[in-house]
Amino acid sequence: MNLKRRTLLAAAGGGLLGLAPGLRIAFADEPAQKSDVIVFLFLRFGMDGLSMVAPSEDGIYRSARPTIGVRSSGPGAGLFLDTHEGVPFFMNAAASRLHQMFVDKKLAIIHAAGVPTQNRSHFETQEMATHGLADNEPNRKTGWLARHLLAKADVLGDFEAVSDGQGVTTTLDGAGGSISFNNLASLGSVLQGRYADAITAMHKGNGLYDVSAQKALRAAVAVREKALSMPLEAPNPNYTYGGLSAVLRPLAQVLKLDIGVQIATADFIGWDHHEYQPTAFPRQAQELADSLYAFTDDLGPMANRVTIVAMTEFGRRVRENANNGTDHGSGSVMFALGAGVNGGKFYGQWPGLGSGTLDRGDLPVVTDYRRVLSELLVRRQGQKNLDQVFPTVPYNPLGIFRPLS
Repeated sequence: MNLKRRTLLAAAGGGLLGLAPGLRIAFADEPAQKSDVIVFLFLRFGMDGLSMVAPSEDGIYRSARPTIGVRSSGPGAGLFLDTHEGVPFFMNAAASRLHQMFVDKKLAIIHAAGVPTQNRSHFETQEMATHGLADNEPNRKTGWLARHLLAKADVLGDFEAVSDGQGVTTTLDGAGGSISFNNLASLGSVLQGRYADAITAMHKGNGLYDVSAQKALRAAVAVREKALSMPLEAPNPNYTYGGLSAVLRPLAQVLKLDIGVQIATADFIGWDHHEYQPTAFPRQAQELADSLYAFTDDLGPMANRVTIVAMTEFGRRVRENANNGTDHGSGSVMFALGAGVNGGKFYGQWPGLGSGTLDRGDLPVVTDYRRVLSELLVRRQGQKNLDQVFPTVPYNPLGIFRPLS
């Protein structure tokens, strides 16, 4: 590893200390109180909610998607979930693990949800989602999870938040106490030996950079010692060889260390299916379902303290295109699963697919994503200053989450 002084200092002025590729740490002065953990999973590049959770028996749906639509019967048919507001919904057959979680009342579904915007740009809408915005609202430099952490009554700790480091960390823009790394091996081995000696020699003073570097060393030592004290476990056989499992496996390792993490974020990219959707989408859906199942199983007893919410920046158009795919749309599906979730139910209003309800040919956003996230923060982490997190959104819970006991 080529560890240079500028690598150490590159982002320290903003409260974030970059130590190596895939490893970013920010610190605060005192440990925070332990609480339940929130995992925010961003399904980047426009997941098609109408292919994941489909109103398969709706005549408009069948007409709009003669090639790619999820069927309610026959080969490859979707898996029946429930009837919501008089409409039967079916889970994509490839996501059978998610279907089972719903049946087991561990998964809640919020359809026609998302970012209230007319924007159809992936990157601009992703920025809106990670900073907690909608159309016609002033930009904020801080991420909504950062504002949540800063608005809590307790003091940020060394390991308040962790991220997989693929970009969803923008939700944490402006917060200290976060750490990002690829796996426990990298965290435990990067800052030791001659590298640790070099960092110590360079940062003996009391300035911001020096104090941050000193804390980085102490953090690496603490995590390494905690990891070494835990019994060896056989790898969980339910993980796949795909991209999401590669992210969630090390995250499970970290959470099981029980070192005070309250927020974890992760990305799962690859949902931009403008073509070949009948073959590409099921692969993504299966990876999502199988990896989430493996993650919750791997957590063991820790799963009783972990709540997961998944969303995308926007869904896809109702009508399939000429390339057996779908173009950028609006409303999609949000998922909530894990601890404290009132699962086995649909939440939010279903607008239907009639021409009078569509948003320029898209499923409209009926449930503002921040309505779901607000309830998550209040009921699973006791947020009492919600106006500092989502100042433009009145608190109006849907009943998805149970309050902390």
